[in-house]
This record gives sequence, structure tokens and C-alpha cells, in this order.
Amino acid sequence: MKTITQNQKLDLARMFDALGHPRRIAIFLTLQKARPEGLRFGMLAQQTNMTESSLTHHIKMMQKGGIVSAKSKGPATVLGLNLSQLKQAQGFLSL
Repeated sequence: MKTITQNQKLDLARMFDALGHPRRIAIFLTLQKARPEGLRFGMLAQQTNMTESSLTHHIKMMQKGGIVSAKSKGPATVLGLNLSQLKQAQGFLSL
């Protein structure tokens, strides 16, 4: 069994907390399909059938958990999965 630090345990807990809602799972799966380009905020709202205010709330939770990253491309915000964080978590959880 791998030994992980207290900070790494906290990071994992934040990631699991960030995925602890059905709408956030839907966002995660939608962004997973959109890899590696990601999706513009409005397109993600449309594809997940969420209002912009609801999506904003869930994206903030997912960013706090290190799962989602946002990049500005001109006037648009493009959202994508934070693959380095997810790969690190996968390494901790490998059985």
C-alpha cells in the first residue's frame, strides 16, 4: 500500500467532495467527452441542461476541488478537466 501525505489526503477529499453531486458528475462526464479542447461555458450549460447561475455554482465547487480548470479565450471562458490532478488521484487510488 502506498503511503500518502496528509496534504495529499486532503486533496483527495476535496476532489471527492467536488464530485459529490449528480450535476457535478454530469459536468465531469460532459467535459471528459470534450477533451482535450474543453467547452465554452455557454455550451457546457446547454449540454448539461443547467442555468448559468447553477453551472457557475457547480464549477466553483469543482475548481475548488482541483477537477476543473478555466481558461479565457478572448471574451469566452473555456472549461476543461484538470488532467494532472486527476492522474495524481488515480495514482493514489490504484489498486
